[in-house]
Amino acid sequence: MPSLRVVGLAGTALYEDAGRRHVDSGVPISGAFDRYAHESGNALVGGSAADASLEIVGVIELAADVPVTCAVTGSAGVDVDGGIAAPWTAFDLAVGARIRVSAQGRGYLAVAGGFQPGAVLGSRSTCLMGPLGPPPVRLGDVLPLSAAPTSRTAGDYLRAPEHRSAIQVTSGPHLEVTTGEVAVIESSRIGVRVTPGRLVASGPGRDVREDLPSMGVLPGTIQVLPSGDWMLLGPDAGTMGGYPVAGVVSTPDMDVVAHLRAGDRIVLAVGEPTPARPRQGIVRVGGLGA
Repeated sequence: MPSLRVVGLAGTALYEDAGRRHVDSGVPISGAFDRYAHESGNALVGGSAADASLEIVGVIELAADVPVTCAVTGSAGVDVDGGIAAPWTAFDLAVGARIRVSAQGRGYLAVAGGFQPGAVLGSRSTCLMGPLGPPPVRLGDVLPLSAAPTSRTAGDYLRAPEHRSAIQVTSGPHLEVTTGEVAVIESSRIGVRVTPGRLVASGPGRDVREDLPSMGVLPGTIQVLPSGDWMLLGPDAGTMGGYPVAGVVSTPDMDVVAHLRAGDRIVLAVGEPTPARPRQGIVRVGGLGA
């Protein structure tokens, strides 16, 4: 099977796709944390969100055993054989070429045909809660590729989304968050823990007792922990929780949450949810927009 070999790794690299659909059985959704970056990278190489990409935090270096078309998206830089390449662009790797991806937030490496680790419960995603799915990538691993990839012409590109310093949230159901700034304490795929934000008194029918019954929760839920800190649940979080919920992050803004790191500051802005991003056309370098 065609492959890329891991010849350098300082950080983590996980297979991620569109995730699982078994929340009713207590299985985390998982999948790419920054859904837009994942989908865009796969679109650039002719695939879809269902294809597995590599979600990278830190630095990974890979050697190509076969020619392959790639794209790097998210918060990452990339070089090929020591020369800087452009992220958010489709490009070709020749046999023997080396690609190095450096991600301060989360970077995504998509390949034509998608990575091909074994699927578990209908997904190739690595879920750290459990764990479930393929194990994290290790130094020396051989990453399987599709035997018959289909791809666009190298040179297609998408514009990276603009940086945002605020994320939209909807208040409730147990407490009402108000607009204000919080600081990130720690971040993982299970959740992003932040300093306490601003709350207003619970309204009629809002229950903030410590003995709240367990309830279903999804990525984006903002839980108030016993310590007083808040936890913004990520894609690998459990599906049940008994802590009071102060709000829910707008689904498109979870792509911003994906890149938060300890020490970052972010504004939680209460208001209408951020509308879903329109699907961008893929633009051909030197040509007309698709």
